[in-house]
Amino acid sequence: MSIFRRIIGLLMIIVGIVGLIIAGAGAYFAGQAIDAVGAGLNSTVDLLDQTVGTTTASLENVKATLGEASNTLTTVTAATRNVATTIFDTQPLLEQVTTMTTDTVPGSLEAVNTAIPNLAGIAATIDTTLERLSNFSIDRTIGAGLVQIPLSFDLGIDYNPEQSFDTAVLAIGDSLVPLPDQLRAMEANLNTTVTNLGNIGSDIEALSGNIEGINTTVEQFVPLLDQYIAMLTQITGSLENARAQVNANLGTIKWVATGLMIWFAFYQVMPIYFGYRMLSDKVVEGSIEERLEEEREEMKDRVKEAEEKAEEAAERAEDAAEDAAAAVS
Repeated sequence: MSIFRRIIGLLMIIVGIVGLIIAGAGAYFAGQAIDAVGAGLNSTVDLLDQTVGTTTASLENVKATLGEASNTLTTVTAATRNVATTIFDTQPLLEQVTTMTTDTVPGSLEAVNTAIPNLAGIAATIDTTLERLSNFSIDRTIGAGLVQIPLSFDLGIDYNPEQSFDTAVLAIGDSLVPLPDQLRAMEANLNTTVTNLGNIGSDIEALSGNIEGINTTVEQFVPLLDQYIAMLTQITGSLENARAQVNANLGTIKWVATGLMIWFAFYQVMPIYFGYRMLSDKVVEGSIEERLEEEREEMKDRVKEAEEKAEEAAERAEDAAEDAAAAVS
């Protein structure tokens, strides 16, 4: 019986020592694992923070671009409206020019052509008169005997044109004969030009309205971008809060895990003590079964208490992870 008790005692000492080693290793590696988890979560939050910052900067650039585009569209809208107004204002003037060119001027030219023969007759009379005045001269000597007075003079008119005045007037009349019909032939083209100008003015005015509509749509995106930027700013704050909560809870979990390992190490003292007593063949009050049963019950209570603390810490970490996930989404 003494040998059996010593063997049992040795086994209990070995189990206790192994338990102490497991407790120490658990405390060491659990701390490292929790630190690694915390570093991973912090790295993820940093990456998300950078992504949110980059997205915010991109939205700011898009907002500035939309603002410049809106200003450009406003300028283009005003310019197209001015062009349309100019075309509409030019249309009546072109109609007047058409009327003058195809009606008034041809009538005046026909009246001139009708008067050309009379003007040619008058020109012939003037031409004959000028020729006679040009040919008029006196070249003689007045006196008798020793007194001789030379008398020579003219009117100072030198009229010798290459073409007579009436012929030039008739040539002008001949050149004006086809002009009335030519000017009237332009009426259809000028009327078409007036109509086309009206159509162009209407199209440009419609284009101005379309550009204004596009500008209105662009301006509606600016407040929406402001909302997105504000939301991203809130997400950045939420990520910082989530990181702080996760780090705080990870520290708690680390302390809980270390505490559990310490409690587990304390539990190994009793088996080592009983093993030592049994190995040294010393009397232990009460039976082994009773001692082990009491120790087992005490260990169950302590393990249960440690599990509750671990579950509470895990719930805190899970809540912090859910908050971080909600802030990211």
